[in-house]
Amino acid sequence: MLALLLAPGEFATPTDQLRDAIMGLAGITGCLLFPMLGAWMRLLLQYLERGRPGITRARPVSGLGFLRAIAATVLMLFFAYTMLRASGDLREIHTEAPVFGSALQGLAVGIGVWAIYALGISALRRATKDRLRGERRMGRLR
Repeated sequence: MLALLLAPGEFATPTDQLRDAIMGLAGITGCLLFPMLGAWMRLLLQYLERGRPGITRARPVSGLGFLRAIAATVLMLFFAYTMLRASGDLREIHTEAPVFGSALQGLAVGIGVWAIYALGISALRRATKDRLRGERRMGRLR
């Protein structure tokens, strides 16, 4: 993508490419951080609610939820490891390269993208729930 933005005849140096890669990998890691934590929290709540007495039969911990949590964790760890490798390569090329700032900026952008996505999904769910509640009260108009 960076190559498309450069003027004809200009080439990105490996240092610039690694800085961009670190920022992008940090953004992906930040975008995967909260879904991974949410998947593990959901499993923890299912496990804790399993032992509580209630009116209905206790549901077991979801196997699909466990697979989602494992997949999200593996994906996030893969991107975090790749980001750390790229920052190590950048430090080998350019001594004392400012890696922390670009990684932190990418992480913040990834968390921001995730927050916008989560707000959009919650607004769609709320609108759908309100619409379905209204259809149940009045009946379908179609």
